Formats: sequence, C-alpha cells, structure tokens
Amino acid sequence: MADYAPVDLEAPEQVTFQLNDRQVSAPPGTMLVDAAHANGVEIPIFCYEPRLGAAIGACRMCLVEVEGMRGVQTACSTPVAQDMVVHTTSAVAKDAQDGVLELILANHPLDCPVCDKGGECPLQDRTFKFGPPTTRFIENKRHFPKPLDLSSLIALDRERCISCFRCVRFSQDVAQDGLLTFQERGGDSEITTFTGGAYEGRFTGNIIDICPVGALTSIPYRFVARPWDVVESISVCGECPVGCNTAQTTREGHVQRVNGREEPNWEVEEGWLCDKGRFAYAKAWSPDRLRAPMIRDGERTREVSLEEAVEAAAVLLRREGAAPAFLVGGGATVEDGFLAQELAAALGGAPVQGLTIPGVALSPVRSLPSANLRDIESADLIVVVGGDPANQQPVVELRLRKAVRNGARLVMVGPRPHPLARLGEWRRSAPGGLVDAVHQVAGEIGSATAPLVLWDELDLAAEPDAATALAEVLVAHTTPRQIELGADVNGAGLRALGIPPDGVLERAARGEVGTLVSVHADPLAQPGASEWDHAVPHLGPVIAIATHASELTDLANVVLPAATDYEQEGTLVAMNGRAQRLRPGPVAPEGAAPAWELLLAITHRVGAAPTYRAPSSVLAAAAASRPALAGLSYDAMGAEGVMLASLPASSRNGHGGRREPDGDGLLLMPTREIFGDAASHRSDALAHVRRGAAVTLSPGDAESIGRAAGDQAKLTSPHGTCTMVVRHDPECPEGAVVATVGVPRGGAERLIPWDRGPVRVTLAKGA
Repeated sequence: MADYAPVDLEAPEQVTFQLNDRQVSAPPGTMLVDAAHANGVEIPIFCYEPRLGAAIGACRMCLVEVEGMRGVQTACSTPVAQDMVVHTTSAVAKDAQDGVLELILANHPLDCPVCDKGGECPLQDRTFKFGPPTTRFIENKRHFPKPLDLSSLIALDRERCISCFRCVRFSQDVAQDGLLTFQERGGDSEITTFTGGAYEGRFTGNIIDICPVGALTSIPYRFVARPWDVVESISVCGECPVGCNTAQTTREGHVQRVNGREEPNWEVEEGWLCDKGRFAYAKAWSPDRLRAPMIRDGERTREVSLEEAVEAAAVLLRREGAAPAFLVGGGATVEDGFLAQELAAALGGAPVQGLTIPGVALSPVRSLPSANLRDIESADLIVVVGGDPANQQPVVELRLRKAVRNGARLVMVGPRPHPLARLGEWRRSAPGGLVDAVHQVAGEIGSATAPLVLWDELDLAAEPDAATALAEVLVAHTTPRQIELGADVNGAGLRALGIPPDGVLERAARGEVGTLVSVHADPLAQPGASEWDHAVPHLGPVIAIATHASELTDLANVVLPAATDYEQEGTLVAMNGRAQRLRPGPVAPEGAAPAWELLLAITHRVGAAPTYRAPSSVLAAAAASRPALAGLSYDAMGAEGVMLASLPASSRNGHGGRREPDGDGLLLMPTREIFGDAASHRSDALAHVRRGAAVTLSPGDAESIGRAAGDQAKLTSPHGTCTMVVRHDPECPEGAVVATVGVPRGGAERLIPWDRGPVRVTLAKGA
C-alpha cells in the first residue's frame, strides 16, 4: 500500500542534502524515508505508513547512519535538514538493518508456502533484499492456535505478527472506532479488541491491506488463490458515488478479492476502502444474477441466445406504434447512457429519463465550483448540510476525521441523528428547517479562512429553498467551495450527458409509452415506485438490460443480461465531478455482455449504423458532442481520473421553491445504510453486518403509537404503504421518522414521490 508519502520535488522551497554520496533535495519537513524514496533510494520499512499519522519507529527497520548524529537513526521519524549527510547502505546501517530483521524473524513461522500473504509479502521481499542469509537463533519458535477470527472477515495468525502497530493505529487514529489494541507486553503482546468481541465496523478490511506480514488475512479470500495464478487489474468502485480506486484480483473468471490500490489516489480515497466496496464483489455471482437472455411469450418464459434476444428487442422497437422510451439507472456508465441516447435518436427522438435526483431544486448550489475530496483535510471549517456520509459515502467520513485531526472545525447541520456528532458540533434543526439552519451558520462560513461545505442531495431536494439559501451564503464568500454528497453512482455522469430525471414517467402514466427500455434501472425499487406501479399497467412491452433479477425483469418481455462494473470498461463520474475509468477484471458470464454492447447491437438491428468498435470510441463520440465531457478520453483519465471542467447544474423540471410536505403525520427523512443495499445483501461476506429495512423514531413518538423497538409498524403516505421494523433513538427529533431506502424489497421507496419531495407518513400497528 502507501508505504511512502508522495513528495513534491518541484516545490519552490527545497532542502539539499547528501544521500549515499549524491546531492538530492526535498521540501523542508519531509521525513528522510520519503525523501529517499522520492529520489530513487529505498529504505526498508514495516511500521511506517504515512496515512497513519506521525511515525512511531516501532519496528526499527529503517535505521540509517547520519553523520554528526550519535548511533543510527530511524529514517521514518527524522526530517531532512540542509547539508545533512545520510548513509543507507554503510556497514553501520547494514548491520543495524540485519539485526532488526534477524530479531523479527526469530519467532516468525517461515510458513510462506501456506501463508496467504506469500508471494506479495513486504516481510518476504525485504528479507530477501535487505536481510541476512542466515540466523543465529536456534531456539523453538512461538506457537499459537490458528487462525483466530478477529471478525467475520479477518483472520489473525498471531505467530506471524511483528508488533508493527499498523492495525491498531488504523483503528484508533484513522477509523477512530477504538476497537483494536495490543494486550500484554513484550513477547506476550497480541492484537485483540477492547471488548473481546469481533472487530466489526465500516472500514475493518483496511488492516488487511496495511499489514506488512501475513498476520491479518481475508477470510473470504483465505486459501483461494496465490499471486502467480491470479490476474490483478485496477478499476473504480461502483458501490457509491465517491469513486474509490480499487485493485481487483481475478481467478478462473471470478473476482476473488478487492483491495485498495498499491498507488493510492490521494485526491479521492487515499488508498482506504469501506468494507462494502471491499467485500461486495460476490454480488457478481449471487443466485439472482442474470446469466441467460430470456424472452417472455405470454405466460411462458424461455431462455434464448443473446443474438435471438437482441433481435427480439429490435423487433419490438421497430414495430408500428412502438412509441419507445428509455430509463437509465444511476449505475449505468457514461458509455451506456450515451448509447441509450443514440438508440433513442435513431428511433425518432424517443424520450430518455435518468433515475436520478431531479436537478432544478439543486441547481443554485450545483452551479458553484466543486472541490476535491482531498480539500476536506485542508479546510479550517467544514459544514455538512444534511445527509449521513458515514453510511452513504463512507470514505468521506475518513476525510472528515483527518480534517478534525488537522485542526478543522466540523459543524453538522440538520434534524437527523448524526453518527459523526461526537466528531464536531451538531446543530440540530427542526424537521424541514434546513433553510433556517443554513442562515444560522452563514456568519461562520463567511468568517472562516478556508471553509468547505458538504451537502446532501436527498435532503436538499426535499427542501429546495435550502439549496438557494446555501448557494447565496457560499457566493457571499470570496472562495465558495462545495462537494455534493450524491446518492447515485454515476448520477453526475448522466447529468453530463444531459439525460433529464423526468419525461418518461409522465408519458407512461398517460399510456403514451408503447415499449420501455430499461438500462440498469429498476423504477419499482426507486423513490416514486408507487407512481410506477400505477404506470406499469399502461406500458407496452418492456426490454430490460440488467445484471440481476428485479421486479422489473420479472415482468419484462425481453431480458438482456449485462456485465457488472467488475466485468466491463467504461467511465463513471463521481459526485464531485471526477471522471474515472472502469477497467474489466473477469469476463462477464456467457450470455451476458456490457450494456453498451447490447445497446449498440440493438441500434444496428433497428437500421442505424454507428461506427463504434470499443468503449473508447463511444466515449470519444460523447466527448465530442457533450460540452461537459469535452476533451475526455481514457488516456486523459489515466489511472487517477480527471475533474470535469463543469457539469450541468440541472436537468429540466424538478420542483423549485418551498413546497409543503404531502400528507399528514410525521415528516419522513429517508436515509441509506452502508450495509443495507442490494449489493450487501448479495454478498455472503457481508452477511454478519448487513442491515434490513427499518424506521427510526423518538421514544416519545414510539410510545404514542404503542410500538416497542423490534416491533413492526405500517407506514402510510399519500404515495403508498410499507411495513418496517421499529427502532428507537432518543436523538431522533419529535415529529419525524428516519426510514431506510435502498434495502431490497424494503418498501420505503413507495412512500416517497419520484421527485424526492417532502412527505409525511402515519404509523400504525401492523405486521
């Protein structure tokens, strides 16, 4: 992982010093180990990890000789100084490094052939490169029962641990869950949890990546593969709109592991992944994965070849009175969305709708400059307006924690209970009162030196006046900086294509849609599902391009299995406007193909003849015709992506101005849970942490309806009904409820209108 911190050798201020008989330079304050690495000299390390904060020098592996200093020095904690003279390969330094490695290996089992880390182990590599050829230790080594399950996802082999403290420091200083610690001292020390229970959290898998030996390994990956019989590829996580950079391990056609990249994207995730992004890969072969094209003839459904299914789709679209319309989901790539538009144009200008947040209400703040995620850690004031990044954009939480460690003030504004409330200040507002809350923090934003505002699109879509108020506050400041906390993986990419969030539902409800084409979209599992329930009987044939079975594929006339984000090449645009490249690891199952290929095949069969031969040419055509994508290419994106110069502030429609909530009762505040969505429920690895649909309310409101925690309650809004498990939270405001959305078959989507406008619900006893 990120063993060495990046060093800017082009910075205006540099310190010059001598490194192994040559003159080199680095910015002042740079640690010697990083400066050496930046200048092409490797100093071996184990405990040092720049993302964990200040070095602690626990392993002593980085000992070097510095002239004028007594003894040897730890390069990880020694800053460069003008005219210092450093030797990393002198006899003194080499003896020190040999001695440290000899001590580290004294009790190490040397079980590389059976260790899951074998072949990609820093201890293995650095022993070979820097260590002595023999050892003086002949005593019996330590032995422990193995493995110890540190959690449902992580196995601990205690005899391999070298007490580098990386895992403990991650838990205590980065994730700040405070769970991991070392017990006992000296040779008896061992990793455990404070509580004695499992190490469960949102980011636990990162300790597997940063462990420099085979002490911490992935249980789902344990004994599955070896480095020499797998294929490694880099890509981008498609589980949330943050756009974390990943490395996926593929064996025998399946993704078997997802790690953070060896070279982290410091502008995005800094090398950290949440556990959903790390372990949700099993969704690619879950039981409900679509593996064969299907055609429905009346009440009979039959499997067909991909060519036959594509031709059947084209026949439906070519027929007289087809009146086609297209839905594009927020998980579709830029290439998928563009070819859906191309096919719609070839069919006479059929309407295309994206199942994303309507944009007019959000346009005032979306039109302002967007910041990088890295900018969070350099802000002096961070204001989070609405939302719950801990559960909806998890890696953003790590950035917020780092910013607070750097001295930033964190202010969270909104009515909902906030998991990060202890990290800063929670300015609780009344339900539906974000406008007043924004005005209350306006003065603080204006007086800050480097403020940054994070705002949640779901919450502001329900309170459009809040978006206007927030934009006015930011514009009043000389350097407005903001980051949208998005809900859709590629919602920003669909906006860049100009795909509106409306236009099809209205036609469908009026019976004006003769054939519906769905591309990675299931309107029956989205806010506004009840409105689609009423529209579905008026639809003609349905063509579904999807990866997994859903309510829509269950009624579709033609089902075309699509590749997942692990199996295709394409482009995703993160919530803050960073375009990044998906790269395929495994191939899609036989009978499935990337959505862009399926759309292109249908386009050819309806009589159009675009000349695209690869996703790169599709992106080139999109970049040439969509101003927001101008200049974008796979080469331009490279390994770390590129920020788009500008994104459309909105598509058309969507409500603007203040709107009173529909219905009576308690104000509904929808939220998402990191382990509650379909991907989490499709991954066996996440079985121990996945969450179901639930409604959270204050104890007072719960008492008034007579429902205890764990009971069932029937929720009713003007748009639909559902039944959910009751949770109590004293921090939940009176007069409001928090209901989870995105949970498979959860039902809360049927309580909310398609435009995410505010709504009230009544709760009754019921199962």
